[in-house]
Amino acid sequence: MVTAELLNCRQLSHSFAGSRSSRNIPKCSAAKFALHICTNKTCKKQGSIEVLRFAQDLGVTDLRVESTGCLGGCGTGPNMILQPGEVPLRHVSTPGRMAEVLRTFCNLDIPEVLLKATELRLAGNAEARGGDLRRAVELYTQGIDLRPPSGLHMLLSNRSGALLTLGDKLGALADANSAAMLAPPGFHTAYVRQVEACAAQGRYWEAAEALTAAAERDPSFARTQEHKSLCTQLTAYFQGVRK
Repeated sequence: MVTAELLNCRQLSHSFAGSRSSRNIPKCSAAKFALHICTNKTCKKQGSIEVLRFAQDLGVTDLRVESTGCLGGCGTGPNMILQPGEVPLRHVSTPGRMAEVLRTFCNLDIPEVLLKATELRLAGNAEARGGDLRRAVELYTQGIDLRPPSGLHMLLSNRSGALLTLGDKLGALADANSAAMLAPPGFHTAYVRQVEACAAQGRYWEAAEALTAAAERDPSFARTQEHKSLCTQLTAYFQGVRK
């Protein structure tokens, strides 16, 4: 059980925080709970980035998740602080353990299918970083086939990128289109995948139309460096055609 590997919060709260004062951690705002996860060197090696992204990707309204600096207790992480109550937590190193923390301390139930799909996505990401894109596609596909209640846009977007690199341009575009339809505001990767997949097929007008539509659908995308870079690339192409 994860609770057996977590610190006794009442007894060890001060020693867990180390030299870091609780006043350095922002208080909860609109969210009912706030989780501050250490992403310093030691905790990062123990998986804090993965569990942070998992918790953020859940999109739970009552939970705000953000990174923070060292919380002490190095080597027993990933370490984190849960508010309210300044509750210190340790050894929360996997999505499964994070889900159990949210159930135990926040009374937030994470569906098993969502947990499994997220684990498959993270495993696929690891394979992609390691260069095994075919295995990554297999893992993303397994996650997509589960039809999780949220996060499907990320699985589709990631598979789109892997497929494009593998040369499956049509498959990449199909996944990118599906991801863009499902993407919440602020998730820009799906739009980038659409443009890249269209351009890879030489369908530059469609790429430009997709870029314009994405910026209209999500104005925050129009302010990103990615949008600017894609605009520059497409503009250079069309200027070259006119010459």
